Amino acid sequence: MRAKHTDLVDDLNRLMAEEVEASLRYFQIRFRLRGKNRLSAERFFQDALKETMEHADAIANEIRALGHIPRLQVNLALDGTPMNPSDALAEALEVEQQALAAYKDFLPQVMGHPKLEEFIRRQIAVETEHVQEILQVVQSAAPLKLVTKNAL
Repeated sequence: MRAKHTDLVDDLNRLMAEEVEASLRYFQIRFRLRGKNRLSAERFFQDALKETMEHADAIANEIRALGHIPRLQVNLALDGTPMNPSDALAEALEVEQQALAAYKDFLPQVMGHPKLEEFIRRQIAVETEHVQEILQVVQSAAPLKLVTKNAL
């Protein structure tokens, strides 16, 4: 059974690493923020950091449920220059769009696997909400607030 799931597990490990990488980006962005709305943006990125780690943890649990041990490989160097909240949101939008695309690309591989298919569909819904929320904030200058629906 373990060999049957090897490809799925490799992709789940990749998704987990992407979530961990996103959390590290959000961690770093919080300390780079400068300018107007910095405090609101810091709270937004703190919440985003927490949620991305929850996603990584949920993926790790799915890997373990398949009888494997999660493997994490992250190769990341982050800039330390200051940034304003609008630039930070643009970066967050890119990160969330990449996560959404990764989950959508993975969905066909888990079709017919009830638990994994349901999990990936929930993640797609959550990432879709994140992208929409960030787009709304960017387009309307609305207050920063992360969607906190727990899809795990």
